[in-house]
Amino acid sequence: MIASILDIRNDEMATCYLAKISLMEYVTNLPLDYQNYDVQREIVSNIYLDNLVDTILSRKHIPPIVLIANNFQIKDKSLVIEDFKILDGLQRTYRLSVIWKTIEFLLEELTSGDSILSESGFGLSRKYSKKLINLDSNTSILSRLIKFHNSQEQGDLAIKALTEAFKVNFQWFEIWTNLTPKEEVEKMLILNAGHKPVKIKHQLEIIFRNILPLMQDHTTSNFKIIREKENPSTQFSKNRQIGEFHFSHLISALISLKEAQPVTTNSALIQKMQNEDFNSEEDSKFFSYEFLTKYISSLITIEKCIVSEFPDYGIRWIGREVALTGIYAAFGQKILQEKNKYFLDIFSDNVIVFCKNIRFLDLKNFEKQRNNMELSKVNIGNVNKTAIYNATLQLINDSHPFVINWKALF
Repeated sequence: MIASILDIRNDEMATCYLAKISLMEYVTNLPLDYQNYDVQREIVSNIYLDNLVDTILSRKHIPPIVLIANNFQIKDKSLVIEDFKILDGLQRTYRLSVIWKTIEFLLEELTSGDSILSESGFGLSRKYSKKLINLDSNTSILSRLIKFHNSQEQGDLAIKALTEAFKVNFQWFEIWTNLTPKEEVEKMLILNAGHKPVKIKHQLEIIFRNILPLMQDHTTSNFKIIREKENPSTQFSKNRQIGEFHFSHLISALISLKEAQPVTTNSALIQKMQNEDFNSEEDSKFFSYEFLTKYISSLITIEKCIVSEFPDYGIRWIGREVALTGIYAAFGQKILQEKNKYFLDIFSDNVIVFCKNIRFLDLKNFEKQRNNMELSKVNIGNVNKTAIYNATLQLINDSHPFVINWKALF
């Protein structure tokens, strides 16, 4: 992809190029996985962006798109980019790509001699809906393109007007090079600050995206990581399958372990995590490959024990963030209390003892007491995770444990 450089600015080690690229050059050079950059959220519904086709056809201004160039060369006053990621503008890019694919579809139909130009709205829907769905498009976009085509002089001039909406229509870009992973995250969050908010869970995921490959090394049929844009955490536990864990839950449980207390996933936590460097020996040990291996193994072990003991409640219960943060915060507290011992040994012992005493959890009563809470008077999430935290401490501390009194803990 070739970008014409308009201006340059340097920010410490990073460089930003203000550039222009034709819409045609941009959409035809999109990486196949351009939607999969983990900093970005999923494609969202937006009526204004759905009307982008009119903006393109009338050649009006589209706000600048921000890219990160990975492999590039500078030739004269041009930036030759071999590979890039979209830092801001995924939603616009997605719709630009869909519109261009729909133009190509329309031109193919015209070449085949199809009577597409004379079809009514219902006719377009009946005849072309399935084909358009395969392009992620719809009859609304197609009908606007047909209307634009029919408003031009007929024949080649009308076709030329359609293609020139992309060929000679330029888009401004900010193209960044040499950004660190932390700087990428910071810029993404700033760029999205005034837009539809990025979900807190997704923000947490992107901050910890560097540990995802380490966790995925352990992905097997017994363990699968689910991302926020694949299945929102609010819906996850309702249809959870054995072995599935939400990435944001794994992170918040890991932070709870490190902090030795249940954490709440909110903007304050995001800010705190952004300011952490995790370089101290005390912090970094929780994010080492050795510990993450133990962590994943413990999740599989605990789930197996809980589901075996409580088949009616266990699968959903262990898939909840409150359960994981409560359990692992208690493990962290135990590690904190026994600093004279090797922390991996303490952690492994906690898992063994917890599973040994799992029958005392009495999840049926947990659900009963939880549902008896007056939601208007308490923060149910905080109460849940605190109750589970205290219950876990009882089970791993008492040499002769007894059935958890959830009513007292709630």
